[in-house]
Amino acid sequence: MTPPRFARPALLPLAVLCGVLATPPLHGALAQERRPAVAQSALETVLTLSETAEVKRAPEEVRVTLKAEARGADAAAVQEQVNRAMQAALARAREVQGVQANTGGYWTNRDNESNQWTASQRMTLQGTGAAQLLELTGALQGQGLALDGMDWSLSRNGEQQARQEAGRLAIDALRQRATAVAEQLGMEVAGIRSLRLDAPEVPMPRVAMMRAAVAGGATPPASAPEDVSVTSTAVAEVVLRPKR
Repeated sequence: MTPPRFARPALLPLAVLCGVLATPPLHGALAQERRPAVAQSALETVLTLSETAEVKRAPEEVRVTLKAEARGADAAAVQEQVNRAMQAALARAREVQGVQANTGGYWTNRDNESNQWTASQRMTLQGTGAAQLLELTGALQGQGLALDGMDWSLSRNGEQQARQEAGRLAIDALRQRATAVAEQLGMEVAGIRSLRLDAPEVPMPRVAMMRAAVAGGATPPASAPEDVSVTSTAVAEVVLRPKR
């Protein structure tokens, strides 16, 4: 019977074996390299700051809502009046350059108590030429349309520029405050860990408006809008370190 065979252990060269024994543990070397970084991180301070900036701009676009309305005992007759009034208003609006005219909702209703029909349709005028648009509004009021509302706003480009300006001012204020706090603590600003810019929706400005009488000729309505306020808030985590 053949006796069992056992594998011989591999013999390492003496030079290799001595080299392995002479090499210090890897984790010890890494710990020695990381000690200065850990110590430096322990001396840093994270400061959370928030600053808000505001800019004001004059509104550039005006939006006017007008309404053509008629009442009577015959449904077809009142709708015919509204249709003719709206067609005439659109034709007049298309003669004015820079004014965009659109029709709105159309509805017809019958009052059961009086058996009277009411028909109504809205139209909107929008543009950047306030003087021309308001003059057109007065003319349409003279044709029988009723002024239903007026809003002012910034243009898309104007609002974007105002947001950028407010954001820049907010960041500048935040950096100045971070530097002041660091000086007070005997430290310096090492960098910004995170930054967030918040810009809320731009509210419509309030309008001081006088409505001209419906039958009062072509006198345009007066409008004196307030400036639009655009704000931006910067929130950041600022890293402070001891002065070098």
